[in-house]
Amino acid sequence: MIDTIDLIAIVAALASGFIRLANFMNSEIIGIPTTKPWGVIFERVDNLPRHPAQLYEAISYFLIFAIMILLYKTQREKLKNGFFFGLVLVLIFTARFIIEFVKVDQVGFEAGMTFNMGQLLSLPYIVVGIGFMIYGLRRTKSSAHNNVSHEKP
Repeated sequence: MIDTIDLIAIVAALASGFIRLANFMNSEIIGIPTTKPWGVIFERVDNLPRHPAQLYEAISYFLIFAIMILLYKTQREKLKNGFFFGLVLVLIFTARFIIEFVKVDQVGFEAGMTFNMGQLLSLPYIVVGIGFMIYGLRRTKSSAHNNVSHEKP
């Protein structure tokens, strides 16, 4: 079962990237106003140039997908037993945590908070991801050690 979860994790970032592109097209989850030359005006919202936070996320998720594919193709025997699942959690939710700094608060009570709700909700996923990565590495190392010690000379 955990092998299936690892496989799904590899494409999770790709799906997340396309979701963020849809958010961009629908003027959802917008960024804070900016004076940067790449600011985007979301006419459905206002006429202020804003950080295209959805594009930042989409690009980061597509890069994460590329990393996951590369690691799967080159390291799948060394990295398994939940490692890929943990890694995608850590990478996606770390990216989200960072990008949340340039997003408009989603709910009113976030005003004045050091970290918004998206950032606070990302932290447990990062911790769980690290746990899965450690578990996957230990389990893979243990099973490799057991296979070697059970081989007959």
